[in-house]
Parts: sequence; structure tokens; C-alpha cells
Amino acid sequence: MINIEASVSKGWLHKNGGFNFDNRYYMDPVYRWEQDSTINKFVKEKFPRYTIYNMEANLLQAKHVKDNHVLVGAIQPNMILATILGAEFSFFEDKDADVAGKPLEFIARKEELPSISAILGHPLVKDLENQIKDISETRPDMKVIPPFFWDESGRATIHGIITTSLKLTGDNIMITMMSDPDLAHAIHQWIVDAYIALIQHFADTGKLPVTSIHVGECAGTMISSELYDEFIVPYISQLGEKLGLVRIHTCGISDHIMKPISKIKNLNIIDTGSGTSISKIRELMGPDFTIHIAPPMELLMSNVPQSQILDWLNKTLDENQGGPLQIAYHIEPDYELGNCLVMHDELERRGLIENKRLY
Repeated sequence: MINIEASVSKGWLHKNGGFNFDNRYYMDPVYRWEQDSTINKFVKEKFPRYTIYNMEANLLQAKHVKDNHVLVGAIQPNMILATILGAEFSFFEDKDADVAGKPLEFIARKEELPSISAILGHPLVKDLENQIKDISETRPDMKVIPPFFWDESGRATIHGIITTSLKLTGDNIMITMMSDPDLAHAIHQWIVDAYIALIQHFADTGKLPVTSIHVGECAGTMISSELYDEFIVPYISQLGEKLGLVRIHTCGISDHIMKPISKIKNLNIIDTGSGTSISKIRELMGPDFTIHIAPPMELLMSNVPQSQILDWLNKTLDENQGGPLQIAYHIEPDYELGNCLVMHDELERRGLIENKRLY
């Protein structure tokens, strides 16, 4: 019931393998597939015994990845939405991509939000559609993974509600929730409607049925339990009702928002940051609920004794009480690899896992 799965960041790949992640990497799916194939081999040679892969942080599931998968529009979800609204992609050779601009920064009325049909007609959406169709027709040896998906499991992936509204409006959404709650609710409802429409559209185009949804509510820890309950829970619940089982991600210490999170409809997995009490999640959700957790970043850095990460591992396993648990982390350029690998080795020593790659 224990699993550990890790990934390497683009910064780590650039530093250690000389790989670059420019415009073409993101916008030319076949070129990306070719480069990712080389990267996969590189990572496998670096970590031949360990479940460490080239994949987007904590989004892919290794058991659902195959060598012939070609990812179309494999760009972070809120970046796609922001670009549709007028932001511009920013690509960097040595780190993750981003967008420039906050397209809803000065929104004052809900009527300023575009229609969902206008979103589906955007040139970016049409370009991605054409890529899917072209690859499907000309490369029958490949399996297309459409935008908002990262493997063939059918688990769609989006950023969370407040995380997306922060990307679109900047910090203004924090004030808007207080000064104009009706507008904040309208923005959040529009985000849900837009994501659902885009997911269903690309699932149909790519012939990949939706089975569940990952919601990356990275910024949720910045607001109170009460605001989370009012401005986030109802909207993620809509996603659960429309798209299936929900895996909710939250960054950092999240104890203060666990009660509202537990109210999300169709909640299936809580994926939380280091410092969050696993025992409190067990109290709320029971012994059979699946928990995913990341180890503390500061314990994976150089000059930190391995004993400290092992202490964290022991505490985590004790609090977990034998329930289903996955440990996941993303290797950054300044991490001490020994502090990462010792977790795998210790879990294997205890007979909880077998160090064996899936691809």
C-alpha cells in the first residue's frame, strides 16, 4: 500500500544533461516526443534501479505511460487558459515555461468574461486540434495524449480554482473575494465552465475518455478555511460531479484547509505538501483513503544529513497507520541525490516497495 514515484525537473535536465526546452519543445509534439525519448533514456541510465522518471511534476502515472505516447499541447493548464485570454507564452531553455500578462487583471464586471464558445474557437485551440488530427492520420504508430492529459489513464489535469484566478487576475482576486464576492464567484464559475468545456473537447478530439480529474490547487494554502469553503469547494465539487473522481493537490502545510477539502464531492485522493499532518487526514478520511505526500524540499538539499529525511519518512509512515500512501517528489538542480535515493532504499529495506522501474 506504499508507493514512491519521482520525476526530474527541466532545470535538473538542463544542468545535468544539457537539454533545452524552447518554443519548439512545447509547440511541436513530434519533436517533443523525439527529445523526450532521448531524455527518458538518459534518466533511465542515471537511475537504473529507481522509480524516477522524466515527467511533469506529480502529474503523470508511470503505469499509464508508454514509449509511443506523443503529448499534444503538453502545457500547464492555467497557462493554456491565460493564453486563450490574451497572455503570451514565455519559454525558457533551462526551466519550466510560464506566461506573460494577467488577462483579467482589471476585470470589473462578469459581463467582461468571454463566452465558452469563443474559447473553443480560439486559434490556439484550433492549432492543437489540427496537431491531434494530423498526428493521428500520419503517425498510426503513435498514441496521441491530448491537452489537459498527461498519460493514457484518462485523468484530466487542471490548476485549481484560486490558483487559476491568481494566474488570470494577479493578486486582485484576493481583494475581490472581499470587496466584490459576486464577481469572484462569477470568475470562479467561468473558470470551471471553461476547463470542463476544454477537457471534454480535447477528450473527444483525442479519443481519450475522461476517467477522473487532478486539481492542482497550489495556492489554496494562502487563504483561510472559510474562504476555501466558500470560493473553492463548490467549484471543485462541480468538477467531481461532471468529470469523475477528484485528486486534489495542495502545496505546503495544509492542515487549516483539510476540513473544507474533505467536503469536496467525489474526492478520491488528497495530494498534499510536506508538513501537513497525515494523522489528521486519516482522522478525517479514514484508514482506506489514498494520500499522496511530498517530502520537505529543505531536507533534500545538499549538506543536510540523510538522517533528517529518514526521520521525516519514519514520522510519515507512523502517522499513515498502514493506509494507502504515495510519496512523490520532483528533483531540482540543487538537490542532493543521496537524500532522495535513501528514501527508496529505506522503503525497500523495510519490504514496503521493490526498486523497479516501470519504463
